[in-house]
Amino acid sequence: MGISPQAASAAVGGASRRRRLLGALAGAGLGGLLWALPTPAGLTATGHAVIAVLALTVVFWVCGVLGNAVTGLLMLGLMLLAGVQPQHALGAYASAPFWTLLVVLFYGFAMQSTGLARRLSFLLLSRFPPTYKGLLAAFFVIGLILSLGIPSMTVRTAILVPIAWALAQAIGLRPGSRGCSLFLLSVVEMAVIPGCATLYGSLWGPVMVQLFATQGYTLEWLAYARAFALPTLLWSALLLVGNWVALRPEGELPVDREFSRRELARMGRVSRDELLTAAVIGLSVLYWVAEQWHHQPPYVVGLFGLVAFAAFGILKESDFGGAVSWPFVLFLGAVYALPVMIQQNGVSDWLGRFIVPLIQTVSGNALALVLALAVGMLLLKFTDPAGFLAMTVLFLPVSAILRQGPLSPLVIMAPLLFAGHPFWAVYQNFWIAMLEGMTDGQGCTPAHRLRLANVYAVVTLLALALSVPYWWALGLLG
Repeated sequence: MGISPQAASAAVGGASRRRRLLGALAGAGLGGLLWALPTPAGLTATGHAVIAVLALTVVFWVCGVLGNAVTGLLMLGLMLLAGVQPQHALGAYASAPFWTLLVVLFYGFAMQSTGLARRLSFLLLSRFPPTYKGLLAAFFVIGLILSLGIPSMTVRTAILVPIAWALAQAIGLRPGSRGCSLFLLSVVEMAVIPGCATLYGSLWGPVMVQLFATQGYTLEWLAYARAFALPTLLWSALLLVGNWVALRPEGELPVDREFSRRELARMGRVSRDELLTAAVIGLSVLYWVAEQWHHQPPYVVGLFGLVAFAAFGILKESDFGGAVSWPFVLFLGAVYALPVMIQQNGVSDWLGRFIVPLIQTVSGNALALVLALAVGMLLLKFTDPAGFLAMTVLFLPVSAILRQGPLSPLVIMAPLLFAGHPFWAVYQNFWIAMLEGMTDGQGCTPAHRLRLANVYAVVTLLALALSVPYWWALGLLG
């Protein structure tokens, strides 16, 4: 006798409540234990409390006790009670990276609401051959182009996965087959990875700007693209090749070449709003490219872009409540405060005492250092699903140790960025969780996901190793 949907839903809900309750007890217990211990040598009382709060926060995030946004706000409140200065805990909400994040999220809303993102996707799909390789290449190009106007990897995933799932169903890909898993998992990766080629192509960008600022560095769009664009393209291509080798499809795709053309026909002619959105985004990208010449903050053009969207009716004041995910914005604002709080309260210096011996053993070899940092990031992602805390904890001490040497901070950041998207466990990667939800668990099997998760880790290390000579040629290694 089968289990009813109601009973299954109740069982899942009960398991979720138990996980949250256990997570709350574990987080509070670990945080309380760390706070009750004597303050370690070399660490201030406030820094000691910061570590205890961070331990509680990580457990709450991993177990989904209160949700990311509410947990972030809880963290800020506890930091203030622990003695962290208000300007350090709350100042991120007034910072340039936060406002850059806010305006580019509205850009993503404009691309999505006007239909420009979908039109570009189908237009590009129609230009590629109707084969597995052709479609995967198409989604790589689509992900790269959409990242110029949609920095949110979540929004790009929300656009591309339904298109890919509809295409998979239309051509008869069997759920659970190697071909179906290869196609949909690769689409998720191509919605996420290519955006790392440009500074504002992913939501990691404003976080990196904030991290660089705490160390006295300025991170500009063109300098970032010069260092990361080619390695990211290489990384993406290697991922697609590695996925194909590890999960070769059972047969050829029975693709209807007219699928994309039919979808374009349903959309009708290009609208005025789509053209205006494309113009605003194109001008903004040119503004960001020219940052080193005009020296204006990156969010300035975004403010005028929002005014343009409003003036032409693309964005209305009534849209502001739903145009962006405010819980997500609040969560990232709390995350942006982490580098400042950790730096200003001596936590990064204290952590450096433990990291220094490890870094010193490989600091003389750029390749060994890059790979060691990547492995560290992959491991920390088991305890920090968002990855922002892991990036902060690794970047600040290492960049402080090596700041007098010839190594560019961009090279220190590269392995942390590249290794920040593993998916051995679904909770490590929000976009894989989105795939499972959007396809009702039929997009891929756990075995296929694990196989491609291994490919991701190996390919990431390989792409970093191959990028070291390129960074040396650019003078980023001294």
